[in-house]
Amino acid sequence: MNFSSIIGLSGLQNGVAHHALKQFQNNTGLILPLDLSDFLEFSDGCLLETGVKIYSLDELQERNETYEITEYAPGYILIGDDSGGKGFLLSLQKETSEIYSSGLGDMSPNGFKVIANSFQSWIDRKLTAP
Repeated sequence: MNFSSIIGLSGLQNGVAHHALKQFQNNTGLILPLDLSDFLEFSDGCLLETGVKIYSLDELQERNETYEITEYAPGYILIGDDSGGKGFLLSLQKETSEIYSSGLGDMSPNGFKVIANSFQSWIDRKLTAP
């Protein structure tokens, strides 16, 4: 992935080590999409001025458990939110995936809305909320 479009954004963190991603995947049984893994190695989550938050590796497990994603949206992972009640998700079935949005109160995939055709295109828009 190419992260040059976001290098100047505030809210970026130091990336996680590759072995930490592997350990997370071993501990949770979740195989993260390549797009998300690459981003986490670049920046371990971020909170932007727009209110868009991409969860850190530590937050991923907690947020997905809290919102019971494996029960209500199996095959997806909640990767962030807009700080206002909308969550952002990726499919676990693909290496690169569309970004979906959904109200955090209803995590049924039937209500998911595609907001970007790839993680990279969302990054290129500087992670602005739709």
